Amino acid sequence: MNSLPAHLSENALGRIVTEWANVIGVPPQDVSRDEWILVERADLDAVVAVNVDGFGFAAAPPRVLDLLRSAPPESLLDAAGLARKLPAGAHPIGCADLLFTDRVPPLRRLNVREAAPADVVAVRGRVSATDWEESGIEETERQWAAMDSAGSPAAIAGFKRWRSELAQMGVLADPGHRGAGYAYAAAAVATQETVRAGLIAQWRSRQGNDASRRLAQRLGFTHCGVQAAVALS
Repeated sequence: MNSLPAHLSENALGRIVTEWANVIGVPPQDVSRDEWILVERADLDAVVAVNVDGFGFAAAPPRVLDLLRSAPPESLLDAAGLARKLPAGAHPIGCADLLFTDRVPPLRRLNVREAAPADVVAVRGRVSATDWEESGIEETERQWAAMDSAGSPAAIAGFKRWRSELAQMGVLADPGHRGAGYAYAAAAVATQETVRAGLIAQWRSRQGNDASRRLAQRLGFTHCGVQAAVALS
């Protein structure tokens, strides 16, 4: 591989590309940079496309695969635009930036502890349903809480092992404490534990969520992929 993103080794990128190829259903040995591979997946009721480090994969059920073959490759990563080209009833699930790191970020001098269920409940009660869903915290297997000066949880971060090489990160901050470093502190510890487990941390950030992407970049995550998904009727 060449043209490596900063802070990600060739080995790490190879592991990331291999995992995503396996997710889509592409034999990793068949992939080539700057080429797209389309995969027929009868088990899907959606179109899923991802480009990681220049390697492009898309999976879809047989009834729409020919439409994808005739579409410009760049359009596969535009969920809204792609939905308009698909049969009636298709609607975009969304697009997300994919960022990764296999390094431990600098830790903050804030009180971070392994989160108790009550900590997660407390922060969840202070955020919108949209923020809770987008954070991904509900799906994480381990969580850490950054505590404020009064001893209350100000932010929660965690990860869930995803496939064999990656760990999906999740972060949620109390709106009243955002911008004070609590989300960073909790996410830094969660990332540290991910790396210690021998995994590559993966951060999915909905396109347009600039705050999430900036936080990931402050933690040392490198942007090297985009994922798009469209649901079919």
